[in-house]
Amino acid sequence: MANFRVYYVERTVRGHSFPEMGSGQRVPGYETPVPQGDETEWEEDIEAENARDALRLFFQDHLASSGDLGYIDEQGRTQRPFRIDDYDPDRTYVWTEGGKLMEYQGIEQVDADLVTCPLCGGSGQVVREVAEQFEEEDEEPEP
Repeated sequence: MANFRVYYVERTVRGHSFPEMGSGQRVPGYETPVPQGDETEWEEDIEAENARDALRLFFQDHLASSGDLGYIDEQGRTQRPFRIDDYDPDRTYVWTEGGKLMEYQGIEQVDADLVTCPLCGGSGQVVREVAEQFEEEDEEPEP
């Protein structure tokens, strides 16, 4: 079995209101503002035979139903997968989870002996022994 890291983004759109006239009509000439939102990047490690199987396991844990999943085609339109169990690691998948829009960003095979770097805030990977050594040094009391 190999280890794969799945990258995805969670997007939360904050509500906004539009000025209205008394009858519920919008104010003439008022431009709709672009909704403001928050974005959180996530990554998840999965053990699987290959990247497609890792995606199958990933979506199995993240989808309430197969109808919640779509992908963005070459023209930028959202489509439904033809076969829900046949994932293409190069597609951009989108789904909703807990009222938030989620977007698959990619997948890569990772070395099982590598861990997230404690020094660089998680933006890189190092061998487990180096990370443990750094954490031990960081925990030692200063004289």
